[in-house]
Amino acid sequence: MKLITKIHLAIGFILFTFCVVTIGYIKQTNEVKENVEDVLYTSDVIKESETAQKMILDMETGLRGYLLTGNRNFLSPFFNGQKGFARSFDRLDSLTASVPQLNLLVQQVNKDVDVWLNSFARPLVRSKSSAPNSPRHKAHYDSLFAATAQIGSGKKIIDMSRQRFAQIQEVEEASRKRRLAEMNSSLLNTNDIAIGLTLFAIVTGIITANLLGNTIRKRFIKMNALANSIANGDYSASLKDYRHDEISTLTNSLNIMASKLKESFTHLTKVNQELDQFAYVVSHDLKAPLRAINNLAEWIAEDLETQDPDIIHNIKILRGRVQRMENLINGILDYSKVGRKNLPQVPFSVREVMQETIENLSPPASFVFSVPQDLPTIVGERTLFYQVCSNLFSNSVKYHHKTEGHIQIRCTELEDFYQFEVQDDGPGIPKEFHTKVFGIFQTMEARDVKESTGVGLAIVKKIIEEKGGSIWIDSERGEGSTFVFTWPKVPVTATLKLQEHE
Repeated sequence: MKLITKIHLAIGFILFTFCVVTIGYIKQTNEVKENVEDVLYTSDVIKESETAQKMILDMETGLRGYLLTGNRNFLSPFFNGQKGFARSFDRLDSLTASVPQLNLLVQQVNKDVDVWLNSFARPLVRSKSSAPNSPRHKAHYDSLFAATAQIGSGKKIIDMSRQRFAQIQEVEEASRKRRLAEMNSSLLNTNDIAIGLTLFAIVTGIITANLLGNTIRKRFIKMNALANSIANGDYSASLKDYRHDEISTLTNSLNIMASKLKESFTHLTKVNQELDQFAYVVSHDLKAPLRAINNLAEWIAEDLETQDPDIIHNIKILRGRVQRMENLINGILDYSKVGRKNLPQVPFSVREVMQETIENLSPPASFVFSVPQDLPTIVGERTLFYQVCSNLFSNSVKYHHKTEGHIQIRCTELEDFYQFEVQDDGPGIPKEFHTKVFGIFQTMEARDVKESTGVGLAIVKKIIEEKGGSIWIDSERGEGSTFVFTWPKVPVTATLKLQEHE
């Protein structure tokens, strides 16, 4: 399975978990909403039943006042109560339509009120209204009043309706308490479920991310170890990965690179061996005839016993050419060896190396070298640093246009390097030759004027760049020359090891 597919699946699983959390929360919210609606419904039923009872009470009060006083103003609450009760009944009938038990009680209350109105209240109101008209009507009212009001028949009917209202309220109060309890339970469950699902989603996401991240991290650690092994020269190292994803492709590329490097290194080792053999052949097979020619020229000069200046000059030129050829061969060999041999890394005093170089150079007394006292101590290849100083110091003397001169050494500490300057008061180097002089076999003057192989500065440049530094010239014609080069504070090999460790 591709790595990107695994990542998409992991993200999809986490999103799915959060969807489950959201769905669960919505479900619990709907349950809470239903419980709230049920509680509101119960409250509406109780409130409307109380309103209906108030309307019945208004009808009773109005009827009683009218029967006691005969004042028709008392009939106003009686009639308003009938209208109000009709509205309350319609509302209760609508509210309890889905609950047969409650709706039956509401219907029975309505029947009780109809019976009370038609068999008790309205007959008494009509009879009371006619009583003042004649003794007969008054006697009829008194008889009706005695047969109904005095024995409490109307009160019994109304008390029956109140009992039914009490049953409605009792049922609804119980229902409201139950639904309030269910609502509180739903709220608690909603919080618990939401928190639980959220924690589950977070934990699941963390576990999934850690599993995927650790798997990728471990594989990259193995790949990093493989890369470090290759960097350290272990080209036989390899890593097996059977997951067939993007990392596997990169791992296979590293394995192929290691294999190719091993082949190249083997080939390079063979080539270096052949070069060493060639160098030996050049050194042995070419130097021997040159020495023989030099000796032969010396013998001829001794045997001739001539003072002819032309012959002496030609023999001198011959021996000079032979010496130049030998120096050229030595220079080529020295140039080819730069960077191919591992020299010991040792701490050395720069001042001591420079003083030793000057002593071995044995310049004329008219040439003064100014070497600072506070030069640093460096860890590195002492022999190579000596070789750089030797070439630069000897050039400042060899190519000087006067018989006396002053060579000044300076050192500046940079962040990662030491910068050295070798300044002379010689003829200077034109800008167009600043780069050219570092090329192999390149010289400023004809070899017949100044004997030189043209290899020295090329060796200096190669050594310095092998160590990670750089070299350049600051000079103008007739104004002396300053060779500036940098040398690392920490050897290149140590720097590489430090980077690998990090």
